[in-house]
Amino acid sequence: MAVPTRAETLNSVVASVGDDAITQRDVIEQYHFERFLEGKTPAGAPSPEENQGVLSRLISQRLLAEQLQRPGRTSKNGANNAEDTLKTVREKFPDQATYRAALQSLGMTEPQVLERLELYERTLQMINNRLRPVALPDPAEVEDYYKNTFVSEYAKEHAGPPPPLDNIRKQIREILVQKKMNELLDSWLDRLKSAHRVTIHEN
Repeated sequence: MAVPTRAETLNSVVASVGDDAITQRDVIEQYHFERFLEGKTPAGAPSPEENQGVLSRLISQRLLAEQLQRPGRTSKNGANNAEDTLKTVREKFPDQATYRAALQSLGMTEPQVLERLELYERTLQMINNRLRPVALPDPAEVEDYYKNTFVSEYAKEHAGPPPPLDNIRKQIREILVQKKMNELLDSWLDRLKSAHRVTIHEN
């Protein structure tokens, strides 16, 4: 039996989103991009566990990208956020030379990285616009979280009484919003996977 070559392995289809194929090369490129964003020099291949996680995120990105209403340019805020993100990435590297070497290892230019980050920003904005309005908690949920979760968690790390609810109501609302949005996003992605015939291919 012939042993698959490296090129055959990289080009093997590991998943499909409808008629859109995802290859092992796509997974490794995404893995390298994520390492770059963490301030690490892109290199090597993901472990089996990392590979599964990267593939799952890549599928979600493909599904959500298809939901963007139009492929036009991101907003000014989105472009600024992408630039801020890239600035933060630069600061994760010990010096400019290491950053440049990591960028070269990634095989992308800064404009290409920014373009990808802007797509992320557009996707996040779409998620926020769609899900935040239905994720807002009512006052009873905020009070319940304060009494049954926040107070006990605060006591584990601080001495003295917790801050009054009115002082942290806004922060608790946002915690509950993010929690609900994550749940809604998971449900939305499950529906998209069914509608777009997402298939994981065993190799």
